[in-house]
Formats: sequence, structure tokens, C-alpha cells
Amino acid sequence: MDVTFDNITYTVSTGKREKKTVLNGVSGRFQSGELTAIMGPSGAGKSSLLNILTGYTTHGVKGTLAFGSSGSTNRKLCSYILQEDYLQPLFTVHEIMLMACDLKVSSDSLNRSEKLRLVDKILDTLHLSYCKQTRCGSLSGGQRKRLSIALELIDNPPILFLDEPTTGLDSSSSLYTIKLLQGLAREGRTIVCTIHQPSATVYEMFDHVYVLAEGHCVYQGSALNTVPYLRSVGLHCPAYHNAADYLLEVTNKEYGNFTKALAKAATDPSWRLAPLVDRLGGGGGGGVPAALPPCPPAYDSNHNDAIYQGHRKEVAVVVPLVGPVDQLPGKMADQSQRRPSEFAKLLILMKRSNIQLYRDWTVTHLKLFVHIVCAIVIGLLFGDSGINATKSISNVASFMVHILYLWYTTVMPGVLKYPYEMNILKKESFNRWYKIRTYFVASMLTSLPVQIFFAIVYATIVYAMTYQPCELERYLMFTAVLVLNTIVADGFGLFLGTFLNEINGTFIGAIMTCFMFVFCGFLIMFSHMSDAMRGISYLSSHRYSFEALVLTAYDDSRSDLVCPKDEMYCHYVKANTIMRELGVVSGNYLFNVVTLVVHFVAIKVVGFWTLKRKLKMG
Repeated sequence: MDVTFDNITYTVSTGKREKKTVLNGVSGRFQSGELTAIMGPSGAGKSSLLNILTGYTTHGVKGTLAFGSSGSTNRKLCSYILQEDYLQPLFTVHEIMLMACDLKVSSDSLNRSEKLRLVDKILDTLHLSYCKQTRCGSLSGGQRKRLSIALELIDNPPILFLDEPTTGLDSSSSLYTIKLLQGLAREGRTIVCTIHQPSATVYEMFDHVYVLAEGHCVYQGSALNTVPYLRSVGLHCPAYHNAADYLLEVTNKEYGNFTKALAKAATDPSWRLAPLVDRLGGGGGGGVPAALPPCPPAYDSNHNDAIYQGHRKEVAVVVPLVGPVDQLPGKMADQSQRRPSEFAKLLILMKRSNIQLYRDWTVTHLKLFVHIVCAIVIGLLFGDSGINATKSISNVASFMVHILYLWYTTVMPGVLKYPYEMNILKKESFNRWYKIRTYFVASMLTSLPVQIFFAIVYATIVYAMTYQPCELERYLMFTAVLVLNTIVADGFGLFLGTFLNEINGTFIGAIMTCFMFVFCGFLIMFSHMSDAMRGISYLSSHRYSFEALVLTAYDDSRSDLVCPKDEMYCHYVKANTIMRELGVVSGNYLFNVVTLVVHFVAIKVVGFWTLKRKLKMG
């Protein structure tokens, strides 16, 4: 499937009324079976063009784009590999490949054994078999890049886009990655990548080069025709100079402004044909003496070799992956159209999230241990405040400690977790692994039981150690409030993590928590607040949690508290005394619980909206 685009213009806003044109009516054709490189200096528009071709950028774009001979605009047969290799660090290479295979290929298309063979074949082809049991977090840069490519090859896309695939790799890994892409292209795929400044060896391996400068196409043709092309407009590449480096120097205007002349010359389609080393007379590029082999080398498509005068140089070893895209047998040929249902994907994502939670000891094992330790310490600190009439104020204060502790320990992990998760989600959802709502529901269904369990463990310990009323109903009411407080905090963490970055999210989360704490009705009673401040207090989730805990401990005709024998007078022996002084209305427990549920639903809906907004903004 060829990629054809015509008169693509892309503008972005730089101010209230100012706009900048990034691409100025560029046109081109990227053919199947070829490895194409989009090049240009920084700010030339190469990443913008790639984002437009993949559909990553749609706003401010004009022009036409078509895939295949039928002129389709459907991007479902394309895959996009981003510059950064965001992978789940806690899974092994084999595990992450199998999960991707389950998300992309239905069991009706391939059974389990066939999926295993497909995964093993891809890993073997990309030389990843030896590290299949290695966790992704321990892979080298080159291995991570190859794994990113392997994940997208599972459903055998005919068109593959890559953004800077050699960034961060050493020269050896870069060369191997480009060889791999060249081999994939030879199987009939259309491979398009951006690259900044390739070495001479890497540059010669590109079948087609598309060069941008100031939003204009200044060259589109074979990499082997670069030197003759530049010579045609009066630019002579120095002897033994890397043609790619010289081309970038020209586009950076180091030898003058040749952008218009090059843009006009680039419209000649013959430069993408067989090497034209003799077009202008003289063999060889960059002023190489005639006695030396022509540079750059010519390509012989019959042998997959670079042919020099008198000798050959091997450039790639093509290992068939699952066969050329237009010659796949039976099931394989249809697997891109036969994907699992969203419900099946939901179950797979839930399984993945559960494994991740189990292996991430910082948010499971360590958090559970800290919950138990902190609950014991708090229990020892507040002692018998739940039954001792002289410690009623301390008991009420302990309720605020419970609320704040569970709130902070739930919000902050979400604030720090989601920014990294967003990068993985962005990649996987854009390449149609699953829908955003499927991920959202799977994440919620796996995290909520864990949060609820941790809250129950904490609540049980502090309830017993602070001598709260020994009544099952009150214990269940107490635990329910802390569970609701925890899951509201989980939703709040999702909102902050998807709306802000880690630093701003941590700062805003702390500030908003402090304000909710102030308006809960303990540090300053509602009767002492102005009408405006009392109105603001209704927005605080802590208000409802605090009031519900007070009602749990002291409402419903609770028996008198114990006044120690060494005390002459205990003001709070009667349970309703503390409620009256705090301004808590009797019988309001259900209202507070329902309000917390409404807060949970509302913050989850807002969190889903911010998640979609973040992904759409890129």
C-alpha cells in the first residue's frame, strides 16, 4: 500500500491572532517495498509531516492523503512507533508480546499455539529470542526499539511509521535497526521514518529520501542520487564528505539560501529512479576521484546487495517474518480485520493490570505494610479515645487523621503513576490496541478492589485499637466511610495525574487537600464560618467523611462514655454533647455517604474526560 499525499499545508497558532505555516503545500509518494526517510534540520516540519500522515495531527491541516491504489483514507492499516519506547517495565519480553497478540488478534483467527509460534517467529526475526524472559525495564536501548517494532508487527501492518528510530542508539545499534527496517520493507511493506543526521552507511540504505526545509520539500528521490541532485543546482559535495551531512548543511543555509531552487528541482520525479551517477557526467559523489568506487553505491534489487565497481557489500539479511503482506495465507491475511471484542480486551487488560499490581511491590506489598504499621502507631497514639469521655476531642481528631492518611496515600501514587501510563496508553490506543474507555474501565476495576482492601485493613486495626464501640453495625459504618474516602481519593488522583504533570499535580493536590481539610468543620466549626465560607465547605469531600465518622461514633443513642475514676468531671460523657458542639446533625449519616458516592462518580467522569482530552492534545 503506497502512501500518497498532495498539497499538504499545516498551520499552527503562535498567538492570539498570529499563525505559523509549518508545511507549505508539500506533496509526495512513499511506495511499498521501500524504506523511506524523512529528513531535514530542526524545525523543518518532518515530525509534523509524519504526525499528519499517521493521523496523530489533524487540526490545522489541509490537503489530500490516500493509502493504496484505491485512494483510501483509512489509517487502520498503519502503525506508528513513537520516538520514545514506552513499555510496561514489569513484564518480560515474551509476556508483553503475548498480551499484545491477545489484544490484536482474536482467538478465532489464531489459537493459542499459533499465537505462540507467531510471537516466537517475530522475536527470532528481530533477534530478541535470547532476551524473551528479560523484563522490559532491563532492556538496552536497541532491544527496546526492536521490541517496539515487534509489538506493532504482530498484526502485520502494511504501512509502518517510525519517529526517529535511531535516537539514543549507538552507531552499531542504529545500523542494525535500519537493516531490520530495510528487511521489513523488502517483504512488501511501506516503511517511513524520520531521521535527523544519519551516518553515511545508514543513509545509503534508504531507498527513498524526502527532505524538508522551512516547510518545503527540497529533495525527494533515491539516497544514491543525492550528490548528483545537489550538483544539478550548483552545489558540489566535497570529497569524502557524507552526503547526508552536506545535504543538511545546505538546508541549514550554511552555503547560502538555496531553498527555492531546491524546492523547484525536487519536483522532477526522475531522481527517485535508479541511481543517476552518470546524469551529469563523472562517476561518484562528493568529488570522489574517478579511480575510486562510485559513492554512493548503486543498488541491485535482484540480489539485495550494494553493488560497487568490482565488488559487493551486503547491506541486509532479510528473514521472512510472516510472509509478504500481499501473500499471506489464510488466517494470517485476515488477522488485521479479525480483532477481539472490546469485552475480551477488557478481560486481557484487567489481567495485565492485576499482574502489574502484584509485581509492583511499592503500590501493593509496601503500601499494605505501611498501612498496617501506621494503623498500629495511630492506634497506640490515640489509645482508648473511643470510649474515654476525657479524650472525645482527641477521638474526633483521630477521624481527621484517618481521612488525611488514606487520602494522601491514595492520591499521590495516582498523581505520579498516570503521567507515565499516559505515554503507554497514548501509543497503544492510537495504534488501535483497545479503546480508551476499555482501558479506563479495566484500570478502575482492578485498582478499586485493592484500594478497598487496604482501607478495610487500616480501618479494622484503628477501630479496634482506639476502642470504638464494639458494635458490628458501627464498625461497618466506620469502614464504609473510610473506603469511600479512599476511592474518592483514587478518582482525585486520576484527575490530577491526567490533567497536570507530576510536579504540578503534587503541588495542586497538596494545596487542595489542605483546603478541604480546613473546610471539614473541625478546625473551625460551621457555626463560626460566614455564609460564603459555609457554602464552599459543601465542595469538600472531607466534610462528608468527617461528619459521617462522627455520626458513626456518637449518633443513634449511643450509650454513655466512660469517665475515669480519677476524674472529677467529664464534659463529654453524653455522646450527643460532642455532636452538638461540632454542629453535626443527627441522622445525617446516609446523606453523607450518598454525597461521597456522588463525589466518586463525578470525579471519575471528570477523570475520564481529562484522560481523553490529554490523549487528544498529545
